[in-house]
Amino acid sequence: MKTLLLYDEITLLNRERHRNLRLQPASSFSFAAGTHYVPLAAQEFYQAARDYPILFVGEGETMAPLALLGLEEGVNLHIDEQGAWTQGAYVPAFIRRYPFVLATNAEDRFSVCFDAGFEGWNEEEGQPLFDGDGKNTAFLDEVIEFLKGFTGEMNRTDDFVKTLNDMDLLSRKTLNLKHPEGATYRIDDFHAVDEEKFAQLDDKQVLELNQKGYLGLVYAHLISLGSANRLFDSHLKRRQGSPKTHPEPEPELH
Repeated sequence: MKTLLLYDEITLLNRERHRNLRLQPASSFSFAAGTHYVPLAAQEFYQAARDYPILFVGEGETMAPLALLGLEEGVNLHIDEQGAWTQGAYVPAFIRRYPFVLATNAEDRFSVCFDAGFEGWNEEEGQPLFDGDGKNTAFLDEVIEFLKGFTGEMNRTDDFVKTLNDMDLLSRKTLNLKHPEGATYRIDDFHAVDEEKFAQLDDKQVLELNQKGYLGLVYAHLISLGSANRLFDSHLKRRQGSPKTHPEPEPELH
């Protein structure tokens, strides 16, 4: 049973118990083939907006942005049968940190954890986590820095979402997609920045967004919604085995 998206068996890394543990890096992204979305940090919006619709899900304090990777539960349209990610597409940090994850407690102290169910763990080949003296290897230190950076960015993302909510900018929306050959699809049960409310912000509110570095994130989010039809096209091609590609009409946001 997964306790966290992608992770089957989250285990606390122990310096003594896992002293000989090595990681053979994944040769593919097959471990993420069964997820059609991943959480996204605000810092990633600019790169992710080119490839994925960025949607806000949840309610109130639990609301968070995610990158939509597919239109069916359990189907990641950006991973092919060989486990390769779409060439040139941005790979979200949530995917890149796997199989590691950082756990924090009420005192903001952190512990490194890993998915013990990942097949790359062994004691013979790959990157060691600890040296002969039981100290962190340079590889593990790099992992920890990446995890700490990602956690910090997710905290900043929480503040970004709170700011949008405080300004009443997030509204429940529906995306209506239409393929040139007539197929349609609707994405609902998500929130997006309400462009009418956004246009009505006063100078003080716009200045606050700009000073916090959030103004550009709003535009990146809105631009990202245009990639929904490209995702729909990939969805249809995978289901029908069609090699055809078509001009992409703009999705209708309601």
